[in-house]
Amino acid sequence: MSNVIDTRRLFSDYASGEISNEELQDLEAALRADADLRREFIEYMNIDSALGDLAALSKAEVAEIEAATQEDKSGTLVVGDSASPAPLVVEIARTYRVAVITGGVAASLLLAVILWVAYPAATMEMPVATLVSSVDAALICEGRPHSGTDLTAGQYRLERGLLHLRFAGGVMVYVEAPTRFDAVSGKRVVLQSGRLSASVLPEALGFTVETPEAEVIDFGTEFSVEVDAGTSEVHVFDGLVRVQPRAKKDGTIGEGFDLRTSQAVKIEGTAEKPVKIELATDRFIRTFDESPRRYSRTVKRLSPVAFYRMAIRDQGLACLPPQYSGVVLTGDGIRPPHARGVFAGGSLRVLAESAGRGGRVDTSPPLRTGQFTLAAFVYLESGARNGIVATNIRNNDGSFCLRLDENGVLQATIRNNDGDLLSVSGDAVVALHTWRHVVVTVDGRQFRLYEDGHLVASAPCPPLADSETNVLWFGTDAEGLNLWEGRIDEVALFDRSLSNAEVTELYQMALEEMENSE
Repeated sequence: MSNVIDTRRLFSDYASGEISNEELQDLEAALRADADLRREFIEYMNIDSALGDLAALSKAEVAEIEAATQEDKSGTLVVGDSASPAPLVVEIARTYRVAVITGGVAASLLLAVILWVAYPAATMEMPVATLVSSVDAALICEGRPHSGTDLTAGQYRLERGLLHLRFAGGVMVYVEAPTRFDAVSGKRVVLQSGRLSASVLPEALGFTVETPEAEVIDFGTEFSVEVDAGTSEVHVFDGLVRVQPRAKKDGTIGEGFDLRTSQAVKIEGTAEKPVKIELATDRFIRTFDESPRRYSRTVKRLSPVAFYRMAIRDQGLACLPPQYSGVVLTGDGIRPPHARGVFAGGSLRVLAESAGRGGRVDTSPPLRTGQFTLAAFVYLESGARNGIVATNIRNNDGSFCLRLDENGVLQATIRNNDGDLLSVSGDAVVALHTWRHVVVTVDGRQFRLYEDGHLVASAPCPPLADSETNVLWFGTDAEGLNLWEGRIDEVALFDRSLSNAEVTELYQMALEEMENSE
């Protein structure tokens, strides 16, 4: 019993940031082991962070609250400077319990008024998050374009691009447009609509994402949340979160539950119970970084003339070496032209509700040896036909193209040194929502197409035509037509032909990475 009491005493130290590393480890272990203690901790942290709720209120709302709370059951409610701290805390706790039990707006507003009077309004101007990086982002705060690196408490709308934010305790949050969210405090975010992902260190236990359907309270983990049309989804990639459904219109509250690694649920406002769903390993952007991978190291060891990892970058289409970098083409669409890649980081997303319309490299790598290899990952999100993966062919110029044919089968085309175009095609329609590893090789005698490590087509072929100044296109052609509808990642170009053994090695390395990737 004394151990539980001692653990509870750590709540305030944690909330104030004065907890030691040893105490933090003890608290984390106790919370993971005791569901009742987790509930108490959640309630404590919600009360502690309630002050930040004020920041999301407009001046008109504050005035409305102040007017609405002048009367209580007996006639008047007086909240002034003479109120003693102890009764105030009791009232805060009592009011918060009412808000949780009833889900009533009035109780939540009463809590806001109590806290407003008790603490200086200047706290609204304190930053609750810091902008680490952004990609083509258009962020609106309280109806105005946001600038600077500090985010104070308030209502935000990400109209375009991606954000990487840091909250209290080193919580990393990735936000993908279009998203509406309220930054309430360093420990709480209200996700009104859209997607976000959070990576939470043990030092930031209790970080909460609130949605219209539920509260998601973290216990040191990595998770993603999506809110869309009266539905909230929670996906846990590592660790443990507590999910507490919100009160329904009739006042009933669903029972809270824990979600652990590789679990996911959907919570609909009209449904009685949450529904278990499959973990979405490729939907959410959870990092902007392309970490070193065994696959990429293998590609580099094979000495490509150009390697496009499709990393999420402001400068566009990054390449190794950098002189062959290009630009990401954008147009109309809802989501950014980036998506989670086959392993981690990003991929180039074309159409599929995104603003992506492909990529262009004006200074493309030269191909002069008569031999050639293209290796890439592709991911198709619709049954579109004739979509381009990569090409440098335009009219009578250029030497290679990888695309879908009119039947939805992958087709590779090359121009040989006699000026003739030759094509080979796969043996099956490309499956939707599945990453596929594709390799095209020309060695001066044979033209080969591999899918997922297997040779699916070959034909006799003279050496490849020289290509030095042709523009290189990804996901589209030179006319901006025949767009690939899905994702393209890890594109490597070689001025030599990879052997069967090297193609097999690449695929085996890719398969190993995919099996170990979430």
